Amino acid sequence: MRNYLTDSAPWQSTTLGELLTLEYGAALKENARVGGTTPVFGSNGQVGWHDRPLVNGPGIVIGRKGSVGKLAWSDTPFWPIDTAYFVSLRRQANWRWLFWLLQQLSLERLDASTGVPGLNRNDAYGLRVSEPSRVEQSWIAEILDTLEAAIREAEVVVAKLKQVKAGLLHDLLTRGIDEHGHLRDPACHPEQFQDSPLGRIPKAWQVGVLDSAVRIIDCKHYTPRFVAEGIPFIRPRNVKAEGLDFTAVDYVSLADYKLLTDKHEPAQGDIVFSRNASFGVACFVAKPLRFAIGQDVVIMTRRAAETRFVFYVLRSFITEQQVARVSTGSTFGRINLEFIRALQVVLPGLEEQKNIVRVLDAHGERFEAEELKLSKLHSLKRGLAHDLLTGRVRVKVGGGA
Repeated sequence: MRNYLTDSAPWQSTTLGELLTLEYGAALKENARVGGTTPVFGSNGQVGWHDRPLVNGPGIVIGRKGSVGKLAWSDTPFWPIDTAYFVSLRRQANWRWLFWLLQQLSLERLDASTGVPGLNRNDAYGLRVSEPSRVEQSWIAEILDTLEAAIREAEVVVAKLKQVKAGLLHDLLTRGIDEHGHLRDPACHPEQFQDSPLGRIPKAWQVGVLDSAVRIIDCKHYTPRFVAEGIPFIRPRNVKAEGLDFTAVDYVSLADYKLLTDKHEPAQGDIVFSRNASFGVACFVAKPLRFAIGQDVVIMTRRAAETRFVFYVLRSFITEQQVARVSTGSTFGRINLEFIRALQVVLPGLEEQKNIVRVLDAHGERFEAEELKLSKLHSLKRGLAHDLLTGRVRVKVGGGA
């Protein structure tokens, strides 16, 4: 990256229509979008390949019908179809700066259609924009392109870690960790494995029902009176795999809280499990929180197994397959308490449960760190794009590498 210094050169106030024109794409039958090396773009991005271009690249495609205002970029010559506009310049400008400017303008807000969404180019032409010098355009584009490249790299890392996470969970819950800290190998040591109702598992393991592993506490079957301020009342909509969601939560009084928690007061290390609407979702209480559970939510606390290990089992294919058999593919349904108690789970020894949890937690921490990094990059991009493209922050090259 270069070093950037404040630039005092004034910007020109203009309209989008003075910078560019939006040209109609040309129809291209679907069977003509299946060969060649020229990308074909519609209103929703690339839709195929063709044997010759309509427009020389680089270029910008903008959704005209359907996905109004959605932008696509092509480094090479391309073919825009008739659901999209392509950009041609009315005066010289940096193409990448223009792409970022159009993205900042949020053209989807110009959809004025009452039927199929559509973008009237004359509405876009009237938008006022500030135009920096060509040099400053190029530095703005370089900064935002560099940041976008970092985001793409971070997305690749997160996607790979997500795949590894799923594979690691499967391996650890079917092979476990031996006394040397390694995954058991069923190919090299088949004698270490046995058949079970849940498939091949290590011989030292057992298959039991969930109720034998954790104590399962049902909700109170009544709806309390809600108050403006008080103690959170957890419903299925508040139970998320990544943690309890308090953004749309109701509250109960201290008196109702005591009544709702007379059998068990939720504590760190418990599992909250939904059994209606978003049924089958398990959430681990990772830190001390005060809350009560509402109808169609159960809470699980320690009995014979590590609750963190049980949480991972509930998040795995082992439970998903059992829940799927009763949900029949529905996104809305209900599972009863008897079914939850009877869910089958794998049960290694306690020490192995702890070792499995340590491995999964360590990977989870790395995954969360990369997700946080990606989220921060997206936030930085949003703020920096606004500042640079409006002139709130001014840049020019200042030398250095």
